[in-house]
Amino acid sequence: MKATRIYALLALLLMVMAGTAKAQVFEVVCETEQTLRYAVTSQNPPEVEVVKCVDHFTGGCTIPSTVTYNGIDYSVVSIAESAFSFDGGAFHFNGPLSIPNTVRSIGADAFLETNFTGPLVIPNSVEYIGIRAFLGCDGFTSLTLSESLVEIGREAFCICYGFRGDLTIPASVEYIDWDAFYQCRFDGTLTLSPNLVYIETGIFTECYYFTNIVIPEGITGIGGDAFDFLHLPTELTLPSTLQDIEDYAFCHMNNLDQMTVKSTYPPYMDENTFMLTDRNIPIYIPMGTIDDYRNADYWSEFTNFIEVDFESVDEYDSFAIAEAYPNPGLNTLNILSTTPNAQVEVYDMTGRLIHCQTVSEGTATINAALWPSGVYAWRVVSENKEKSMGKWIKE
Repeated sequence: MKATRIYALLALLLMVMAGTAKAQVFEVVCETEQTLRYAVTSQNPPEVEVVKCVDHFTGGCTIPSTVTYNGIDYSVVSIAESAFSFDGGAFHFNGPLSIPNTVRSIGADAFLETNFTGPLVIPNSVEYIGIRAFLGCDGFTSLTLSESLVEIGREAFCICYGFRGDLTIPASVEYIDWDAFYQCRFDGTLTLSPNLVYIETGIFTECYYFTNIVIPEGITGIGGDAFDFLHLPTELTLPSTLQDIEDYAFCHMNNLDQMTVKSTYPPYMDENTFMLTDRNIPIYIPMGTIDDYRNADYWSEFTNFIEVDFESVDEYDSFAIAEAYPNPGLNTLNILSTTPNAQVEVYDMTGRLIHCQTVSEGTATINAALWPSGVYAWRVVSENKEKSMGKWIKE
């Protein structure tokens, strides 16, 4: 009986201690004059998270790296769920946001629809960004992601209309949930993490202004609508590891004029995966795979497969500089090459090599008078295996 009472008292003491730890919430005014509320998450080491921005304050906000409470200096290590929400709405700061390089995680809805301005820099300490963390933050002008970031939550940067420039997903990122960058307005190159395995549904849907997409080796699947409405890229390279591309993944990429698919077996795709893409563009595929691509579901709709020995070309070789003109043309195709001793090749819509010649630095003039009207693929390969590729239209 006595032992039972002791255990009961110990349990009560633990409950009181737990309640005391939860009650360690305090407020401090930061250097940009907002009152931020903190909750202690650890005493050893001393750490806190931002749980609430108390003030509705116009201007930028600088979140400190440390705060002092009862004589103890606490590191600010996280930003809690809805920390900057205001009565179900959001603060409209109209100024820059500074997140310290001590924060490891940013919770769901943390900055939902806040109107910060200027560049958004996620410091290299951050490993996790929660769902809708920056949804609707359309005042930010650019985005730099943490080099330690592992996961980006669903709709984390959805409808951030102000973003411009390139977007690089760091190599540390292993997972991005669906619609994470839906309707963002980056207008440069999108470079994905080589540690991604699967690109979730709708991640970059309606990101209209990307001019180029870099999809690295290692990715095995691309979800539906993943790159829908990215209509500006003219070239697309799919890695050798790719096995599955879902419906509408590359829909509305109607400006593609060439594609490279490095998989030795045609990746599975659906009826509308490449809806509105010209079926006559040259598609460069591995040597010995042309019959598989011509017979594969929906790949068979493309008419201009060209086999390439990818293994003989260093993936880091720069492209040779070449140009075909006039384009469209009628009876003559001129291919200008700035590399010496280059080999010029022309392929018809079935992927058959119809012309080949060597040209020193200068122009190869090719008689195309007897060729049928249609789309042709050309390729220039230098003696150093540097390449340029393109399409030529005969009227």
